[in-house]
Amino acid sequence: MTRDEIEVCWKDPQNWKWGVYYCKTDPRAIVPKRLKWAGWTVNLARPSAIPITLLLMALLVVPLRIMSAKGAAPGIVWMTATASVTILCLVCAYLSSRTK
Repeated sequence: MTRDEIEVCWKDPQNWKWGVYYCKTDPRAIVPKRLKWAGWTVNLARPSAIPITLLLMALLVVPLRIMSAKGAAPGIVWMTATASVTILCLVCAYLSSRTK
């Protein structure tokens, strides 16, 4: 699919059911929310969406658990959390912009 075809699918209100994106023709597992500045959501029509979501959650939680278990200072835990959220946003932006 081209970017234009993906954008048409994303803008189609029929693909948004109760605020959840569900489009089998859209190849992306992570898509921008209807208000693009609000972040990303999951395309529940894609079989890979749940494992990707679980991996993204692990990307956020695991480093914090490790730092807390090691007894890191609060500043280090805060920096780790900031880095994890930044990486999570970059990964979601990349996944939502792919066309294949």
